[in-house]
Amino acid sequence: MSFLIAVDDSLHNIRDVLQKEGYQTVELSTADFRDVDAFVIDRSNKDLVKRKNTIADERVIAASDSDTRMVLDILRENLKYYEKELNEP
Repeated sequence: MSFLIAVDDSLHNIRDVLQKEGYQTVELSTADFRDVDAFVIDRSNKDLVKRKNTIADERVIAASDSDTRMVLDILRENLKYYEKELNEP
């Protein structure tokens, strides 16, 4: 299953790495929040970081463009449980 990740428009490096890892990405500014499996927001965007807990639960990651390894690790950990739930009968 390919997850759809909304990535803050300024996080180009993270978006590129996620695509190479097989994730589908969409820019946060154009994302339909109902279809997105996780969000990666720019930690310097204070407004979004404050709203983090109201957007979604553990599927929101505040990062800088150099945090690619951390973002991948968190996504893999969080989404594996989501994928398991989707695949159970």
